[in-house]
Amino acid sequence: MNEAELILAEKPRIKQTTIPDWLSGALPEQIIALDVRPILAADIDPLAEILSQVKKMSPEAILSIEAPFDPVPLRRLLAGKGYDNYAVQRSDQHWQIYLKMHDVQKLPDFPDLPDFPVVRRDGILEMDLRKLTPPDPMIAVLKMIEGISDYREIEGAFNVWLNRDPIYLYPELVGRQWHTEIIRDEDDGLLIRIAKDEPI
Repeated sequence: MNEAELILAEKPRIKQTTIPDWLSGALPEQIIALDVRPILAADIDPLAEILSQVKKMSPEAILSIEAPFDPVPLRRLLAGKGYDNYAVQRSDQHWQIYLKMHDVQKLPDFPDLPDFPVVRRDGILEMDLRKLTPPDPMIAVLKMIEGISDYREIEGAFNVWLNRDPIYLYPELVGRQWHTEIIRDEDDGLLIRIAKDEPI
């Protein structure tokens, strides 16, 4: 049984797009399995492990990642580096994402997010993302800087409350010519300012 037959046999939770050709005919020996749910349960960011696996992949290999949510920022990051991706929702907290090296890949759309507090303080937009679960805080920030959020007038800078130092957000911001500054670091969260780089 190939990977496509396994996907169909397990009856995905939500309606899926057509299974891509590179996955529909995949053989079991092409699949590299990586379950990041135990890593996340230990409160560790699995990005380093995922990127390590991606770096070792041959052009024919397919990385199968099991996660408790759809890691859209990861999919966008790797799509920008030339990797096709296909996501299947198995249950409420079980997603399976397939990745394979390719030449061109359309970036997946960002999903809608739960509501979160947004205020203007001293003329600067401030978002409180502390009650969002990963990867929603990163998605909220990326939607803001890409101009696809509900708040367009950010005047080149905005503040964000987070639960922890977003170390894996920083490369995303640098690649888009934005930078960060820590405003407050307290027991109940971290307030950072995210600002557009000045033109050289």
